[in-house]
Amino acid sequence: MKALVYRGVGDIRLEEVPRPALQGPEEAIVKVTTSSICGSDLHIVHGHLGVEPGTIVGHEFTGVVEEVGPAVAGVKPGDRVLGAAGVWCGQCPACRSNLSIACKHLGIYGCGPMFGSLQGAQAEYIRVPFANVTLEKIPDGLTEEQVLFVGDILSTAYMGAEGITPGGPGIQPGSTVAVFGAGPVGLCAVAAARLFGPARIISVDMVDYRLEMAARLGADRVINAAREDPAAAITEITGGWGADFVIEAIGSTEAFTVCLSVVAPGGTVSAIGVFQQPVELPIHLLLAKNIGVKMGLANLIHMKRLIGLIQAGKLDLTPIITHRLPLAEVVRGYEIFEKKLDGCVKVLLKP
Repeated sequence: MKALVYRGVGDIRLEEVPRPALQGPEEAIVKVTTSSICGSDLHIVHGHLGVEPGTIVGHEFTGVVEEVGPAVAGVKPGDRVLGAAGVWCGQCPACRSNLSIACKHLGIYGCGPMFGSLQGAQAEYIRVPFANVTLEKIPDGLTEEQVLFVGDILSTAYMGAEGITPGGPGIQPGSTVAVFGAGPVGLCAVAAARLFGPARIISVDMVDYRLEMAARLGADRVINAAREDPAAAITEITGGWGADFVIEAIGSTEAFTVCLSVVAPGGTVSAIGVFQQPVELPIHLLLAKNIGVKMGLANLIHMKRLIGLIQAGKLDLTPIITHRLPLAEVVRGYEIFEKKLDGCVKVLLKP
């Protein structure tokens, strides 16, 4: 089969590789029909995650079940399915506490030894461990593109809006929400924030066409940080109070510092961007304002709920799909995605 393989820093290649085979009774083999390029894939290409050469990249995918192990009861060959970006067992203490990201068997596709050394989804086929809990059937009437982002970026955004951990301090009705970053995750965060009934949503970015997309998805006010000081603007918008709930969806130390400065007393900063560098926390400011800071990687336990919201017409993230390419053009797709060419927000790959 063909797959995108990481060969070293800055070196990705479409190669012919062996088709995966079942390795356990709870596994499935899925024929990939749609995958996508994610921001964390760029971190891999630039050598930030310690991924080993020879790893197939990619973790957002839909497909058709090709084969299942004897212990798989939730799906069968021929089913259209959505895959989670990572895998979890569903049985350990972390899973029973609805913290799939802390599962002792955690793995994330295409992200190297730090995350289980699973081969990724930018390929024609993928092996799926724990298929009973990590695959969701795509309901009749929904397209693959409608549900694709539930497996990663939409779940990440929803988690950030809900409060990161189960029962955490999430967005409250009538609150002011500021979302820093209007990339794919930030745009999903704007759409997810709207579900919680805030009075207003402010989107901050430095790219006009992405801010226009944020407004389309539910932002009441957009701020281009290349032309306007976001801290001053948010202070003015809120009458000096600040934003009650702030989502950092970039992974930028500079943006995170601004988030801390604009959050209202007693408010929350929810960090869902992937940071590559340490961040200093001004503890004296946090103490003085009773600020809460929550952070985390995607908790994928909400997939079924999010599919239901899509079915009900409450969520539609298909507008962020700007490019669709055959898998044969995946290397070009990475260039388009990284350089934001042709108004790019999200690139889908079609094996």
